[in-house]
Amino acid sequence: MGESSKTSGENGEKITEELLKLIGWSNLLKGVSVPCNDKSHNREKTHGNDFIFIYDSPLHEDRTDVVYVSSKNAKNGYPRGDQGVRTTLKEHLSELDEIVSCSKISPEISQTIQNFKGRKQKKHAGLLVWLHGDRENLNRDIRRVLNHIRLDLKSNCPLYLMDMSRASFIKAAISHFRATKYGGEYQFYYPKLGNVIANNDERYGYILPIELIASDLIPIRFILGERPSLCLYAKQGFSEETLNKLCSLAFDFSDGWVKDIFIGLESYHPADDKQKKDSVLMAYQEREANIKVFCYKETILDLLEC
Repeated sequence: MGESSKTSGENGEKITEELLKLIGWSNLLKGVSVPCNDKSHNREKTHGNDFIFIYDSPLHEDRTDVVYVSSKNAKNGYPRGDQGVRTTLKEHLSELDEIVSCSKISPEISQTIQNFKGRKQKKHAGLLVWLHGDRENLNRDIRRVLNHIRLDLKSNCPLYLMDMSRASFIKAAISHFRATKYGGEYQFYYPKLGNVIANNDERYGYILPIELIASDLIPIRFILGERPSLCLYAKQGFSEETLNKLCSLAFDFSDGWVKDIFIGLESYHPADDKQKKDSVLMAYQEREANIKVFCYKETILDLLEC
């Protein structure tokens, strides 16, 4: 039992590390232990960080993000019932909160941050990567369960969740783009999220910031011919309403610099949905942009769109 649990944990850390590399989180600190400074934690003398990632935020001017990553892997899948999911998730998030709470005041972490030579403001956050090995339920959506979780967090730091469904979306989207004929060189695009875009930074780069990890959208900038182009991958199925919103977002993101827009959905039928798609795109004819819609879960039907 213990050996099986250890193997499951190691597998989770391996998948987490490879997944984070896909989004540009390459220079990870691994297996960093910090002293526990709070007796209420009722744990061992130290907390173990599976990974720590430090980067200058492309969304917030003058801010460096310090993200403590906890990897959990349920070999046989998430608990079947909603209450079981809530209970287990609450345990994982509470543990991560304690890790963040003690890590952010750790002298060892402070020295690491100084060595990074980041920006003036430092933002500490936690990321829980909660995976499982149940192939039949890889896309099980547990978000509706999360609304009923109440946590007494002490770190006063934001915690983010990447569950199996979101991890699968990130893997599928980036793998799909890399497999296309445009996928040789690309960067993530950083949209203006309210007023949080940094003024001095490029609006694109190789790191996907934690705010976008938690969203259902992955914006990718790449060069088509000699012009920058935009590809939006959305964790949504096709509908006229969804496509209309994504087209509006794409034009809002691009600020007019893009002429070729690609919108990838998790479901889109090139034959059955074509009339509805064309109807939506008619509203954007005057924007002088080429908009292509596709399903990133490929089938032979995609040849209809060539």
